[in-house]
Amino acid sequence: MRTFAMGEKTKLDDSAIGVEFEVSGEGLAAYCFSLGTADLDVVCTARPASLTSAVALVAGGAGTAEFHVDLSAVDDAVDRLVFAIGAQEPGFGAGSLIRLSGADGEIGRFVLPVADLTRERALILAEVYRRDGWRFGAVGQGYEAGVEELVRDLGGDPEQTLIVAAIPADAEPVRPSPVIARPDVAGPDPTAGHPEPQANPEPAEPIAAERDAEPAAPSELVPETASGAESAAETASAASGAKPGAEADREPTSHTEPTREPEPEPEPESGSAAVEEPSAPAAVYDGRGDKVLSITRPVEVGPFLVELEARGSDNFVVWTLDADLETDKLLANAIGAYRGRALVDERGGHTSRLKIEADGEWTVRLLAPGAARVLTDRLTGSGPETVRWTGPRTVLAMTHAGVSNFIVGTFAEHGGDEAYLGTLANAIGDYEGESILPKGPCLIELEADGDWSLTPVAG
Repeated sequence: MRTFAMGEKTKLDDSAIGVEFEVSGEGLAAYCFSLGTADLDVVCTARPASLTSAVALVAGGAGTAEFHVDLSAVDDAVDRLVFAIGAQEPGFGAGSLIRLSGADGEIGRFVLPVADLTRERALILAEVYRRDGWRFGAVGQGYEAGVEELVRDLGGDPEQTLIVAAIPADAEPVRPSPVIARPDVAGPDPTAGHPEPQANPEPAEPIAAERDAEPAAPSELVPETASGAESAAETASAASGAKPGAEADREPTSHTEPTREPEPEPEPESGSAAVEEPSAPAAVYDGRGDKVLSITRPVEVGPFLVELEARGSDNFVVWTLDADLETDKLLANAIGAYRGRALVDERGGHTSRLKIEADGEWTVRLLAPGAARVLTDRLTGSGPETVRWTGPRTVLAMTHAGVSNFIVGTFAEHGGDEAYLGTLANAIGDYEGESILPKGPCLIELEADGDWSLTPVAG
């Protein structure tokens, strides 16, 4: 069984899936919102099915809820299904999780990061979205102001969209008739007696939860076009499950000893969206397919950079491994070509192995912190990267043009337990805002799926 990390994703077949919540909290209500070119729609206890999105709430509706989705019957106007939970009081209990199932049983589960969600009253748990077919992403995005703020973030009007208030956690579960026909269930029209929600004045803006939203190589970024699906059926097909896309045969190979690259010309301190070649010698590992890679650290202690490049067409996932060979930090999670820089051991640790899942060729470069691009005035880029700041405490203006997570964190260059200096931005999709950048020297780690800019504000 697979355990998803926050932001991780997987391919799905164009068939049927089950999405099941087990969330503890005070006064919970479960929702599935559909987004796209049509108006924002919702499936919940008061409206337990939708033919347009082919979603049915078949059990629960509060802290335990089970949704069935027939992906082959989702209307062309729907690009994204967002599964969420709302609470009357802030915080969610330990052990809260979401399960994804298919025809062959459970595909995987996502354990919610509840330790980091003490003030939130609503959560986007996961989403199912179109990109070269259907895909699932684990999210964990919190909202302190509750479901109303969540709906506004999706582009909707809470007064028009929310047709049910939060349900007490001890309420009896409901079992409405599903929209998906099942061999052992022959229910009536699930939408009978449930009025359609009022139309939104404007279409909802899409969101995404992908840790790495499958960017192309930085020099080849092109706008994404969502693929279509068959139009919705009057009644949906049988509830079979979905499985991740089959992976190609793999032939793992890699160098057992790193090669050394010559030192290139110094890179500019601000500039293009592409990830520059390292400005210091790097240990380089080339390989293909799945590999547990032993690495030679570029520094004795403290954090360092890992530059990753993938040239396959399927999943590319890279984790750091701890001393017990348990997965620690997710460095990359993409489908297809990928290139980005991640920060390792920024909170302590002594990483000596990486776990790589890939269907094609890959390259790993290890860099000392000094190889990061330096922020001086305006710095631009695309996708995940880590940069350096050596100036005084100042205001930092930030922008992001994308559809997935945009997270900007700051860390002291020495690493260790006290190295975390703060998060400057944490949003989904397009972003424009300011925060306080600590005094340097420090490292700025960016998680992004689109073009971004960082600009210190003088004065």
